[in-house]
Amino acid sequence: MHCYIEFAKYPKWQTRELETSLKKQKKTIDGSPGTATNDPSDASSVRTDATSIHTDALEHEKRPDGVKKDKRGKADENACKLSLETVWAAKQEKDEIKEAARNARYAQQFELRKEEIALRKKEDARNEREDARRQFELDERVMLIDTSGMTDVQKQFYQAKQNEILARGLE
Repeated sequence: MHCYIEFAKYPKWQTRELETSLKKQKKTIDGSPGTATNDPSDASSVRTDATSIHTDALEHEKRPDGVKKDKRGKADENACKLSLETVWAAKQEKDEIKEAARNARYAQQFELRKEEIALRKKEDARNEREDARRQFELDERVMLIDTSGMTDVQKQFYQAKQNEILARGLE
């Protein structure tokens, strides 16, 4: 009883007392054998007006903060907003740095692709020149071949090849 007397004057315990009495009251109303239905509208009509008014007043009344919440509440909300803004600004800055690094990598890859394409073009041109040189050597060999010791069929073959080479050269 000593503890009840000490704590009864604090709003936190007053609210609890009322909540527990309401719970007990609801249990007795809903669980009583005299009621035929468990309809909430019937139960609320059984409650007294004084209890209803007191309950409504307590629902709208804010309970006092506890010790821990008081300690946390002492920190200025502006400081929280400021720290949030600084964190957000730092995140934005990091995102910008990442974006710049990504763009630099893309630019570097683009330059490497351009160099690779240029090297392929140079290689293709060199291969074409090499193929043309080989073809010229083969054509020169066919044009300079001595047909005097050959059979008629061989002579006809080499003459047809020489005519093809001359036709390509004139085009």
